[in-house]
Amino acid sequence: MIDFRYHLVSLMAVLVALTMGVVLGAGPLQGKISDTLTGQVSQLSKQQAELRETNEELVKQANSNGEYIGVLGRKLTPGTMTDKKVAVIRMPGVKDEVMTGLNTQIKVAGAAITNTVTVKDAWFSEDSKSYRDSLASTLASKLGDKVDAKVSTQRVLSTALAAGLTSDDTEVQALVANLSAGDVPLVKASTVTDPAEFILVVSPDSNEKDTKDSVLKLDLEFVKGIDTVLPKGTVIVGSAKEENSYLTQIRAEKLAVSTVDGVGSVMSKVSTPFALLADQAGTNQAYGTQQYATQLIPPVPTPAKEG
Repeated sequence: MIDFRYHLVSLMAVLVALTMGVVLGAGPLQGKISDTLTGQVSQLSKQQAELRETNEELVKQANSNGEYIGVLGRKLTPGTMTDKKVAVIRMPGVKDEVMTGLNTQIKVAGAAITNTVTVKDAWFSEDSKSYRDSLASTLASKLGDKVDAKVSTQRVLSTALAAGLTSDDTEVQALVANLSAGDVPLVKASTVTDPAEFILVVSPDSNEKDTKDSVLKLDLEFVKGIDTVLPKGTVIVGSAKEENSYLTQIRAEKLAVSTVDGVGSVMSKVSTPFALLADQAGTNQAYGTQQYATQLIPPVPTPAKEG
């Protein structure tokens, strides 16, 4: 059994240690501790001020660069796509203001937007899988050698969409109506009367979109089907900031389509018409400043002469 004196000595040792700490902290060490803490606080305050100043300068520079690119775009873009026809495909999760900016830029370039297709959640939702499989088997017979038995449902459907948007055959054009009809419409689109020679796909920031019921996984088969129909003249605009961004996945897989990152930015809007023309001419690149980009901006074409 431990002697009472052992407990008494231990308690006294603790009290002595506490007393010495208080005395030293309030006495000889007080100045040093205070000076050290004051110096650290002062240094951190200075660093914070410097970082704030640097951030403000970067913001000003970015705004200035954006204004410069915007002015340059307004001077170089008009007339570059005169008499060209573009079909625009909006994927789930893309914001209205993004679409407005891109549509405006395409029109400034002189092109006509023949159709704007809005892809609905049902295109990717797991709940609609059986319907998509059934529809794909029906549409595949109308696509001829564009698809085969090994092609996925998603690729059959996107191939049908691209074929319908770019064909001058009324029966093939009707494929778009097939996709927008029925109890589970996969797209919202107007009737195709004028075939497009370019397809612009506008993708969201991420390859997943949160919905009330589930998460939509926007797979790459969608882009593969469109590129099958129009290997020259197809551009995907989106974001490649994150690893799970749809555009990042396209670039990582090295799909043979031109891409423009920074969706919603001035640079992205200015680059898009030029990227469409470059892709049609056979120049396939990943334009922008984000992940896997291969070139900053597309080649700038010579505007068409008036008159």
